Amino acid sequence: MNREIKIIIRLLALTLLLTMASCRTYEIHQGNVLEDENVWSIMVGDSKFKVESLLGSPAMKDPLHPNRVRYVEDHRNIEDETEQEKLRTIEITYDEALRVKKINYIGFDQGLN
Repeated sequence: MNREIKIIIRLLALTLLLTMASCRTYEIHQGNVLEDENVWSIMVGDSKFKVESLLGSPAMKDPLHPNRVRYVEDHRNIEDETEQEKLRTIEITYDEALRVKKINYIGFDQGLN
């Protein structure tokens, strides 16, 4: 009888542990990490090398427009139900010399630039 109680207690403890582990939530961050300081320091005329040094490799390259790239940041914090999803995109178009020709900001607070 004593052995059966120990087994039941262990099973209950294991069940409780697995239940608690499955309740944990995580932050989800996909794509590029777009830090505001780096984003707003990119200017028309900057080289592709400088842009990639600041932002990394682009998340999306357009095969139909090889001089256009997109940096996409998708960030969600599941633990904080009040925090909204952050989805931001920078679309950069380069000229033939691989210099920034045009920058399009999507989902950014435009008051910062």
